[in-house]
Amino acid sequence: MRREQQEIHIMFLSGVWILAVSVTAAVAVQEKSSLPQCLPGPQGPPGNNGVPGHNGHNGRDGEKGEKGDRGEPGATGIRGAQGPPGKLGPTGPKGERGQAGPIGPQGMPGQCPPQQKSAFAMKLAKNYPAPKKPIIFHEILYNDQQHFDTETGIYTCQIPGVYYFGYNVEVYRDTTTILLMKNSQAVIGTHQTTKNSYENMSGSTVLKLKKGDKVWLEANLESNGATHTSYFLGYLIFEI
Repeated sequence: MRREQQEIHIMFLSGVWILAVSVTAAVAVQEKSSLPQCLPGPQGPPGNNGVPGHNGHNGRDGEKGEKGDRGEPGATGIRGAQGPPGKLGPTGPKGERGQAGPIGPQGMPGQCPPQQKSAFAMKLAKNYPAPKKPIIFHEILYNDQQHFDTETGIYTCQIPGVYYFGYNVEVYRDTTTILLMKNSQAVIGTHQTTKNSYENMSGSTVLKLKKGDKVWLEANLESNGATHTSYFLGYLIFEI
C-alpha cells in the first residue's frame, strides 16, 4: 500500500513539473514574439526517468505447429562389444522322424579275445565208491586243462564264470543217494532204490563259480550201489 502511495506522489510531482515546463514554454514563446530574435540558449538538462510501468500479463500458449519433415538418417555408429549370452530358451517340440539313411558299408570283422577253456569228463571204472567223501573217478575221458584232480575227485575253479555240471550213475541192488557238492554244501541230489536190476539216475545244474570254488560228487549211504559205468562231467559256459 505504501508503495502505491509513493508511486501516486511521484506521478503528481511529475505532472506539476510538466505543467510548469509548459507554462514557462508558453511565456517564452510570447516573449520571443515580442523580443527581437536572439541566438538559441544552451540545452537544458535531461528530464528524470519516468516511473517504471507494471509487468504485463503472460501471453497464452500458441497453437501447436505442424510436424516437421523427417531428417536424414545419421551416420552408422561404431559397433559395440558383444554382450553376454542370453538364457537358454525352452525346448521346442520334437520334430518329425526323418527318413532312414542309406545302409553303410560293412565293417571289418572284429577280433574277439580267445575264450578260456575249462572242462572235464570222468568215468568211475570201479564199483561201489566209499560214501560221505568225494568219489574218486579212475578213468579220464577229458581233462586237458587239468582242473579236475584225479587224486581227490574234486574240480577246482580256475576261471570265474558260469559252469554246467552233470552226472549219470548206474546203480544195482541197493539204495543209493548221490549229491553234487559245492564247497561242502549239497546243491542237488538223486535218490534211487533198486533190487535185482541195473538202473540209471542222473542230475545236472548250472553254477556260478569264483576262482577257488570246489565241486565234487558224493555218495551219501554206507551201502551204495553205484557201478563202474557212472560218469561225472562239467565245463565252462562263459566267463564273468
